Amino acid sequence: MQKQGRFRPLVAATAVAMVVIVWGACFLIAPVWQFPTRSASYVPVISDLESENPGSTYDGTLVNVNTAGEEELTTLPGIGPAKAAAIVAYRTENGPFTSLEELDNVKGISSRMVASWTGLATTGSAEHGDEDIH
Repeated sequence: MQKQGRFRPLVAATAVAMVVIVWGACFLIAPVWQFPTRSASYVPVISDLESENPGSTYDGTLVNVNTAGEEELTTLPGIGPAKAAAIVAYRTENGPFTSLEELDNVKGISSRMVASWTGLATTGSAEHGDEDIH
């Protein structure tokens, strides 16, 4: 009877270790049931663009952020009338954009938003090699 008593702590420790290992495997190592997030290299397809900006009328032509009016700028994903007005105001105050990345300086425009405009927007300055976002 005494021999059985010696193994109780060992059995309990083994059971606790197994629970910790299973819990870690389920929740810490690779929880496959979590929803995937968009990575930085995510490039939306046209159907994504339309769902993010239902008023979008993207027709396949590049939007030149240096010459486009507010209405044309609203065809870009995530750009509504207020952000389009902010882009035009910034452009008027600071001059034309030399690269699309410069749009990060406009209040309400993020680098992630600019990245989603891949193939949709341009600064029109071919000498800078920025005909569209790469």
